[in-house]
Amino acid sequence: MMIREAEVIVKLKQCVTEQFGKQIVSAADCEIIAKNLRDNQNVSVSAQTLRRFFGLIKASSKTSLFTLDLLAKYCGFPSFSHFRQSYGNIEIEAFFGSKENSGNDFWQKSEDLCRRISESPEMLIMAHQRLLSFPLARKYFMENHPMRDSLGSMYSQYFLAYLKYNQSNEAKIFAYGFLFQDAFLSQNHELMALYYQKVTETPLTRDIHVIPAGMKFGVELLYADLSQNEELFAQKFEEMKRARLQYIPASKKSVCSFEYSVLELLIFTNRTEELKFLVKNHTPQSEQDVAYVPADRKQTHEEVWKILCAVVFLKTNQIDELRSILDTISLDNLGFGWKKYYSVIYYFVLLSIGNKADENAIISELTWLLERTQFPYFENALKNHLSSKTKNTGEKCKQPRFSKP
Repeated sequence: MMIREAEVIVKLKQCVTEQFGKQIVSAADCEIIAKNLRDNQNVSVSAQTLRRFFGLIKASSKTSLFTLDLLAKYCGFPSFSHFRQSYGNIEIEAFFGSKENSGNDFWQKSEDLCRRISESPEMLIMAHQRLLSFPLARKYFMENHPMRDSLGSMYSQYFLAYLKYNQSNEAKIFAYGFLFQDAFLSQNHELMALYYQKVTETPLTRDIHVIPAGMKFGVELLYADLSQNEELFAQKFEEMKRARLQYIPASKKSVCSFEYSVLELLIFTNRTEELKFLVKNHTPQSEQDVAYVPADRKQTHEEVWKILCAVVFLKTNQIDELRSILDTISLDNLGFGWKKYYSVIYYFVLLSIGNKADENAIISELTWLLERTQFPYFENALKNHLSSKTKNTGEKCKQPRFSKP
């Protein structure tokens, strides 16, 4: 079953008990419920099955979905799936609708929700409709926990739902910026053009946070490069350099600098001088970020910065610097929602170095990751590599085996 399913089962037991009107403690109670199910739903379930469900006798296996559906209907829900979703909404409302919890609790709760949503297709599709109506959920769940691993999936709907409730310039750049990345990784050129236009028409006002500010320039620069518009690229890069100076104080207080945020998108270009500029002029954090940001998020950003630098060193042919920084990277330091995406980028760097002894293992790691994400951009890059390898060797490439990082 899915993550935290046991908690949902406990809630279902409580719901059935409330519907029954008293504690279910005997075989007779289960006989009555079984009869009610037969009479009301015209289906049969044995009292013994119900005794196992309520723990009155030992169960050797999990309760079937058929039985769970019957009990959910007994409680007034169309199915167990709807009950599970309702429970999730109740839990979300109880937490994000309260102002009594501490900031750290909100942060951890958001990360827990990210995990649940990433492992539950039903929650992924449905939860945003209720979740993002809460201001605290928009702040902690979306703004502080955007899941790069889920870009290219139904997760993109969360950014659109977010914009229903927040139309500030900062919110627009944040949401449309991620939607642009989603379209780029999905290789959807029409949506790329649409979201680029949305980002570029949103002014960079002084109240916009350092991260979406850098993202705005990253989107504009990547789109100009993809469009082969040299004049536009040069114009946007000069604008970016001027804006960067204004954001140096904010970068010093943030786990994620202005240069970092621009570089996240510029790594998909071969603009070597511009890539070098961002790495050379990176503004490291020197002051405390907002109090609710935990230490492990800083650890994630530090690891991501190393991976971004590795890409730059590869593209700019700084091989000694590349090998040196690769020795310091540990994918275990990447946080949830970031790990698959940046692991993919890391393994492509390794693949590009050209160590033949490790190539099959690297391809296996990439294949495993790409099977579990939806990144056509990276899938095409791997296919191109394998195709090039086949042509170079004159032999048919073997399909790499799947393995787990």
